[in-house]
Amino acid sequence: MVGRTGWNQRSRGPLTALVVGVVAATTWGAGPAGAQETLAVDRWLVSSAFPVGDETEALNTDFLGIPGEVAVLPDRGRTEAGADWKLVRRDSVAALDLEEWRSKDGEPVVVYAHAYLRASSDRTVVLTWGGRECTPISAWLNGRSVDLLGTKAPDGSRSAPVRIGFGYNTLLIKALASDCAFGVTASLEASPPGTLEGVRVQASRPYGDTRTGPDPWMLAERSAGPEPVLGWKEDELFGAAGVRVAAFAVTALEGSKLEAKAGGEQVKRDLEWLTPAEPETVLMPFSFKSLHRAIVRGEGLELKLDWRDGESTGVHWLDPEALLAGFGAPIRLLGWDATGGDAAPDTEPPGIYDEDDEPHPLAHLIQLPGDSGVTLVGEWKVPGWLSGFSLRLDAEGAPGEYRVASLPVDGDGTVLCNACRKGETVQLVVRTTGPWTRFPGVVVMDGAAPQDLDAAAAGEWLSLIDEKGSRKFRERLAGGGASEGR
Repeated sequence: MVGRTGWNQRSRGPLTALVVGVVAATTWGAGPAGAQETLAVDRWLVSSAFPVGDETEALNTDFLGIPGEVAVLPDRGRTEAGADWKLVRRDSVAALDLEEWRSKDGEPVVVYAHAYLRASSDRTVVLTWGGRECTPISAWLNGRSVDLLGTKAPDGSRSAPVRIGFGYNTLLIKALASDCAFGVTASLEASPPGTLEGVRVQASRPYGDTRTGPDPWMLAERSAGPEPVLGWKEDELFGAAGVRVAAFAVTALEGSKLEAKAGGEQVKRDLEWLTPAEPETVLMPFSFKSLHRAIVRGEGLELKLDWRDGESTGVHWLDPEALLAGFGAPIRLLGWDATGGDAAPDTEPPGIYDEDDEPHPLAHLIQLPGDSGVTLVGEWKVPGWLSGFSLRLDAEGAPGEYRVASLPVDGDGTVLCNACRKGETVQLVVRTTGPWTRFPGVVVMDGAAPQDLDAAAAGEWLSLIDEKGSRKFRERLAGGGASEGR
């Protein structure tokens, strides 16, 4: 499989450098980063403790005075924003112990920890941060909350690629004392290798202004799905690679574009607006054939991000187990024709295009019916990927009076075809009896692959399905393969 490879990144606009004076008495991180791949945030300015009235609202309450959490620029031994700030050094240690800030009477308190990250140029690094044991926290990078970035690890910490700018960047963590070790942790990791060169951790506030963010940039997490949901339109099976992107800038990014290629197929999407540090999952629809080919061949997903004054390209990891899970989950029936009600076709294309800049086959789907009395008609031909399996209707979330090939049926659970043949036609007519929360689907009755497989095993199972049919897949299931796990 293609792993998390390096990236080619460049800026097309002028880099606005902010020149900042350096204090002679500055407290620096231990030694130059050089070729090191991790850097502990080991210099902190810790605030005095704030008593907490309501623990449930503590992380949503700004305890600092003007200019508040998003703009505080503390210095050691001084009072800033209503707090006294104390320098704490933990040379080369990422964990910061806050036990001495606990209330003597055991009442809950909130404490802030602040650090300056000096960079010799704009660059991408991986930030890992969290509370020690069960310490609840919130965090800000350059005044932007990063609570939504990354994913949580079993220990409660979060890790995400972030963009820091030339000059001084700010990292602020707010911690709530709880019934466990009170403290926080933070570190930086090179992404790609070598990007920590010229990065230092500093506690003391530098002279002059401080940088509030890098030049506009977009980042995407290295895993691109695919999403465990498939769609079926006409005679084509579709999937989607979920690309999670985030902007890093002072203001929002407008008019960004994504181009993705998998299995020889290219898809393009427009993004109207990205708020900095608020990630968005962008679904890039592909044919099942293309996603299957990319995974089986170990090609991954090629992605290009294009925004104002910059672009980046890279290869993302496609998870075989996610695509296999999508094959075993309800497959959404798409491509309905609707009459009456509010299920008219979308008038504004959602900005999804193929490689020729033509609207993607999934770009003009009808809206979900929002009321009863809407009649929908659809016809589908069994693709080779589903041939040999038996399919039943899944009408959960789509209440209505259903007809299959003009015959009334009970709806949910109706068998649409047994040992379906490639090219066999499925015809459905439905009159809605209430609002829909999702489109009806089909369930592969005899295609439950093993769960909790590793990437290699899931890839092997996927390789048993092809455009000609599912015979090898079904034979392996019949031979007891469904009991195989990780």
